[in-house]
Amino acid sequence: MNPSTLYLVQSSYHATPKIIDELSHLFQAGDQIVFMGDSVAQLSAEMIRSFESVSCLSIEKDLLDTDTLAQINVLDYDQFTDLILTFNRCISLK
Repeated sequence: MNPSTLYLVQSSYHATPKIIDELSHLFQAGDQIVFMGDSVAQLSAEMIRSFESVSCLSIEKDLLDTDTLAQINVLDYDQFTDLILTFNRCISLK
């Protein structure tokens, strides 16, 4: 099991910038972030640049522009499930 933290961001479109600001204080090397739902539509390449590992679900990748998509790992549901099972600690931010 991975001792780092997996952050699942399930915030509304309008709350996402505040969540990203909060993550900038919490995020440590080895942590991973998965943006889900409406939060994906708010993302920009500049917003996520400071995080080393950012993902979204494949069903939501069409909400991203080309520059942002190039910086994000796109996960199908099997990969998402495998990722969750590798972490000891998972925090959901809404």
